[in-house]
Amino acid sequence: LVVSFPDSFIVVGPSKPVVTYVGEDVVLSASLSPALNAEVFEVMWVTTDFSSPVLLYQDKRIKKQIERRKAMVLDNLKFGNVSLIITNVRVSDDDLYKCFVSLTVEILGAQPSISMSSTEGQKTRLECSTEKWNPQPEVTWRDMNGADVTSQSTIKSERDSEGLLRVSSVLPVKEEYNVFSCLMRSKSVLGTSAIVMSIVLLSIIRGLYEGHLKCKDILRCQKRKMKVNETDVTFDPETAHPELIVSEDGKEVRDTDTRQRVTDNPKRFDPCAIVLAREGFTSGRHYWEVEVGGKTAWILGVARESVNRKGKITVSPYDGYWTVWLRNENEYKALDDSSVILPLRVKPQTVGVFLDYDEGQVSFYNAQSCSHLYTFTDSFTEPLSPYFSPYLNDGGKNSAPLVICPLLTHTGGLLQCWSRSVLQK
Repeated sequence: LVVSFPDSFIVVGPSKPVVTYVGEDVVLSASLSPALNAEVFEVMWVTTDFSSPVLLYQDKRIKKQIERRKAMVLDNLKFGNVSLIITNVRVSDDDLYKCFVSLTVEILGAQPSISMSSTEGQKTRLECSTEKWNPQPEVTWRDMNGADVTSQSTIKSERDSEGLLRVSSVLPVKEEYNVFSCLMRSKSVLGTSAIVMSIVLLSIIRGLYEGHLKCKDILRCQKRKMKVNETDVTFDPETAHPELIVSEDGKEVRDTDTRQRVTDNPKRFDPCAIVLAREGFTSGRHYWEVEVGGKTAWILGVARESVNRKGKITVSPYDGYWTVWLRNENEYKALDDSSVILPLRVKPQTVGVFLDYDEGQVSFYNAQSCSHLYTFTDSFTEPLSPYFSPYLNDGGKNSAPLVICPLLTHTGGLLQCWSRSVLQK
């Protein structure tokens, strides 16, 4: 996240010493000029000892406070007011107070990419690279079993002409088959106004013998090593909103704009046009695909078993939903705790959903182009079910159904995406 501020600002304080009486309250006034929102800044009040500040505001909270009598009004920070308030003044408070205000802008870099190369002697290595970061992100490598193999890698970085970092991490590969993920994220979290933590999962299969493997051999290896359950997902009519019609085989759902005569039960969503799958997951890796072509709006993802199903529903991870949506034919978003716009170049006709329960990740893919759309990272403590909303019929404009696909019936399946990546390398 790039935060734009003027090239410089100053902290304005009183022009004369502040005089008060013992036992009274006093304000050591200080404010930013120009008046900026100081909530994402670091504010430090010190006297003689810089190593022991009177008060330190950092990461959107008070990190250090030598005495409760000496404080700031946090609500005033948004107006650029960083004044220090001293209550019940004592003689020992007599000192020279200094206020320092600084801003560290953390910039989320580009999505990492993994490339594969071989050196002399047929030694293979994976390189995870990205650019436009500040400061340098943490890099974590994991294998298909979730083991941290970062210690086996090397990392290098360099500044570009803008002063931002290009980061590259190289991991040597010894096994004939494996799946590796490269994770790059910021080193601290100051809040969404100042920094965004990026967690991107990129997987690659090393499919090399002395020659090239056929695609079917790679797929067989992937399915065995990845232990991905090609989940046979079906809609659960007992959870479907009364306006939704689920096909007899449980593979299609559409909105009719007309309430059907159905029995009410605690599992059924109302008034939101939602339906869950019969299947619930408490462990393992699961993948399914949904046809969304011809629709102008939809929502897909997973939901906790205990989510609220009646009345007002907020679709966010905090409330137990990890989803992406389409609105108005071409507006794609990930419904994270704050919505994330997805600038997609190609409109997905089929969306793949990959749930790794144990690692706490829900990923979305354009199944045709094998492109990654978004990944949520969280911790799961109860059963999760696939979530679907064909959204409103909109007078027939959005009447096309959501259709759960048989896996690997076209070139888009997630496993086949990975194999294609290997063959291209």
